[in-house]
Amino acid sequence: MKQALFVVSGVAIGLLTALVAVASSGKSYVPEAQAQAGPNGGNGAGTTTILGTGGSTQNQNDLCWILTSVKPVKGPQRTVLCLYQAEGQGRHFNLRDVRMIDADIRVIELESKHSPSVATIIKSLPQEEQDAIKGK
Repeated sequence: MKQALFVVSGVAIGLLTALVAVASSGKSYVPEAQAQAGPNGGNGAGTTTILGTGGSTQNQNDLCWILTSVKPVKGPQRTVLCLYQAEGQGRHFNLRDVRMIDADIRVIELESKHSPSVATIIKSLPQEEQDAIKGK
């Protein structure tokens, strides 16, 4: 009986020593989560959806932008930008803003202090190219 107790305690000490050695090596034996490529953008009907992530503060990716096209029942196809923010330690997302950016992407230049301005450059183009840019 003494010998069995001696053997069992020796095996337990050996296993404990091995466990301490593995734990102190700093190497993780738990598989890491790997990012997976998502499906291609769009649904095959000519619609593309682009997703981007970022952070509102350093070292925190808590923002998600979605850029997509939407065809309402009436009216032209629209380009939409949505902003979501992760909250509650990532337990849920809240929609922060939605913007139809069709008009935004048609603006050539807001009051620019840069030289030469886009307006100046357009005026220097041949009239035919100016008309094409202006949609005439």
